[in-house]
Amino acid sequence: VAYVSTSTSGAGVIGTDGQIWTVPYNARKGGAATPLSGAADPTYTQFYPIWSADDAYVAFDRVPTGASSYNDPAAEIFFVPSAGGTATRFAANDPPACLRVTSPGVTNSWPKWSPQVATANGSKYYFLVFSSTRDAIAMGPQLYVTPLVVKGSTVTMYKALYLWNQPETEHNHTPAWDVFALPPPPPPK
Repeated sequence: VAYVSTSTSGAGVIGTDGQIWTVPYNARKGGAATPLSGAADPTYTQFYPIWSADDAYVAFDRVPTGASSYNDPAAEIFFVPSAGGTATRFAANDPPACLRVTSPGVTNSWPKWSPQVATANGSKYYFLVFSSTRDAIAMGPQLYVTPLVVKGSTVTMYKALYLWNQPETEHNHTPAWDVFALPPPPPPK
């Protein structure tokens, strides 16, 4: 279990000093809660933690301590190994130069890992969807997806891709994933 520990909370999701703590599953026996190294830095407010499908990583949002954990333009998405370590900023936080906006400043928020990790040629492929207000044409936050490729100890990140089929006039704050099994096409007649 990963959760946010904060000294104050508004509406259950708003804090200004959150740190991410974990409790081991331990065959449903639980255990001691401990701060997640790299996601429990007192100089930042960390929030919205989410485990990768294979429990190898925890992605989360981060803003400077004192800033709000809700809809804050300074929010950026980071990840750490599930055992803790150095927080790594996703390259997908940065909008394309043609938008003429930068991050922090575009509310990158609500990260969600895909429900499966793909493996091919010795690499693991993780996908993360998140909400961002980087596109000024849209009337609010829109969803973006980014891959994370891990081969041995090498982690490669990429820019975000816009999910084109979203209604631009709707606020897309909370991304979600599902696994679809598409049926084979019917046989030719």
